[in-house]
Amino acid sequence: MKKILTIICALMLGMGIGQAQVRQGQTAAGVNLVYGSEIESLGLGARFQYGILDQLRAEVGFNGFFQHNHMSWWDVNLNAHYLVGLKSDKLFIYPLAGLNYTMVNFKGELNDLGEENHIGLNLGAGLEYEINDHFGVNIEYRHTIIRKVDQGVVGMGVNYKF
Repeated sequence: MKKILTIICALMLGMGIGQAQVRQGQTAAGVNLVYGSEIESLGLGARFQYGILDQLRAEVGFNGFFQHNHMSWWDVNLNAHYLVGLKSDKLFIYPLAGLNYTMVNFKGELNDLGEENHIGLNLGAGLEYEINDHFGVNIEYRHTIIRKVDQGVVGMGVNYKF
């Protein structure tokens, strides 16, 4: 884990770090299309972001995945992003870390077979491009570490800044 964090930091330093555009108190809302590796299904998500400090924002998000192999899955995430500007003043990279709550439902042909609830940790990174002062697009990967079921989630989305 230390090696991975060291490599990420070295890459960020080598890319030409700039000042990120998130400001303390700035808010944004967005939607995203996601894919979960464990459920092997696409899903839809929504998120709300709040600038805690310049370059540091908190994010609350919800993802619901389409039923696959008699399983439905949704999760709620509370993450922190640290935005680092790249050479362009509109392109940013951010590591993320946070908490996850996941609910998995198992369904048979006639009835529910049960459900599982999990609490886990999120680790990942994203890339964000600001189209203008209000709209931005992003691509993100997070790995949710849960005791029984780890899941990687790749997402693409759009944000609107207030």
